Amino acid sequence: MKPAQPNNQAYALGWQVQDYRGHQIISHGGGVFGSITRVVMIPELDVGFAFMPNSEESGMLLGLTYDLIDHHLDQPDFDWTTKWQDWYLARLEDGRQYLETTQAAVASGAKVGPSLNVARYAGRYSDPWYGDVVIALTPQGLTIDFTSTPNMIGRLKHWQYDSFVTEFDDKAIEPAYVTFALDADGAITGVTMKVVSKIADFSWDYRDLDLKPVETQK
Repeated sequence: MKPAQPNNQAYALGWQVQDYRGHQIISHGGGVFGSITRVVMIPELDVGFAFMPNSEESGMLLGLTYDLIDHHLDQPDFDWTTKWQDWYLARLEDGRQYLETTQAAVASGAKVGPSLNVARYAGRYSDPWYGDVVIALTPQGLTIDFTSTPNMIGRLKHWQYDSFVTEFDDKAIEPAYVTFALDADGAITGVTMKVVSKIADFSWDYRDLDLKPVETQK
């Protein structure tokens, strides 16, 4: 995999820019459920191409990408498809084992907390960029609703201390840790989140959220 490791890599107005075998490569990927895509350009050769497979095989997509780049750079066959597919399989297996360990940890937790009565965690929290997230108390426990994202709702299961784990109704949404910060008087000053899985797509970077209570929690 060493030839695929760039010396320089940057993000330029939506494009990924990096070096590869001494050449500048510009690319961008995307996708929806059931299909992933990639657009690639080699500016100095006036070459551009795109892949739009009807599958979510990331290893195959990157393998074909590097195979075609090598073709235009007059490089010998490097069997990139096999290498990338093997890399992704190993990464998924590592993620699966990590998730099993995490699920066991969530099930047991530290058996400490929460610090407050669960009703006091309920409220409306706002992030300047995202908008409002509403946490409510129901007979079944706490629920969470990302009001700006339809169907992004679910339950909060206590993990340990003042941290909870989301259980979204839509299983395609990545679970996240939800951690409440308290001041010396026990008032909630903010909420941060972190994705549970270490191989989750970067789209689920909950760490960008800086949620603050809309009204002072009492």
